Amino acid sequence: MAKFFDKKHGFTLAEILVVLGLIGTISAITIPNLAYNYRAKVLEEQYRSTYSEIKEIGSYINYDKGDVGIYANKTDFGTWQSEFMSKINGGNRLGENAGVYNIVRQLMDFYKQGGGSPGPYHFNLGANNQPEHVGTAASNYLCDNGQLWIDSKGRIWTFNLENRIICVDINGSANPNRYNIDIFAFAPMSAEMVAIWVYDDPDNVDNYSGQIVPCDIDKMHRNGLGNGIPNKDAGTFRRGGGSALDYCPFFEPMENVAAINSSRPGKSARNRDVTRANNYWKDYINYK
Repeated sequence: MAKFFDKKHGFTLAEILVVLGLIGTISAITIPNLAYNYRAKVLEEQYRSTYSEIKEIGSYINYDKGDVGIYANKTDFGTWQSEFMSKINGGNRLGENAGVYNIVRQLMDFYKQGGGSPGPYHFNLGANNQPEHVGTAASNYLCDNGQLWIDSKGRIWTFNLENRIICVDINGSANPNRYNIDIFAFAPMSAEMVAIWVYDDPDNVDNYSGQIVPCDIDKMHRNGLGNGIPNKDAGTFRRGGGSALDYCPFFEPMENVAAINSSRPGKSARNRDVTRANNYWKDYINYK
């Protein structure tokens, strides 16, 4: 019995150090990945929520004002902004001054004060950082007209005069501040526009209704198409030819994001099989 009680059952210092080393290695691998997945999921939910609100606003305006695309493009620009933002909870103008210079300067100040960086990819309002350079490709912004708006969720809303495009930063001043990652564009389209640009079905306009459609803000900005107005050929809109709407719709944010409540493969916006492992932000954002 004495030998039994004398027998040592503890771990040696070397064994403890090995275990701690393994734990540290595993943590170094898994914790950043968990944080990465969490940030991706947050952006996904913010986009889903924002897109859902915008679609609902489009449907409401269809009911209350008639076709949302016709209403947006025919009504006064200031009225369109106010009408849209009146449907956003807590939507308030950050400043009263309109115009390219004021919008860009206000955005630069807002991002700076919020601790975020206006960049690094194309969205880089501070590239030149001088008033005389505002409006150039290095410091311009697609939605640089009208007013700057902030809502109760901290999202930033701005508007494009020529096509009544709505731009929104879904997580406010927080990084990464990149086009099509946390900064998105949506265009109000009439039933005719929807038939042409979204469904490529111009002969059956009566099958569709006006919508506010997601667009590729990066390509719009990269190609300077914010001012590109859709052309009419023989009395109808013509796809192509340099219109800003040629980069609508932009379904990629939802393209490889599977259904939230299912682990089974589902169909994406482009009929591709996806699972919960697929995530637009997880796949394409570089947080480094």
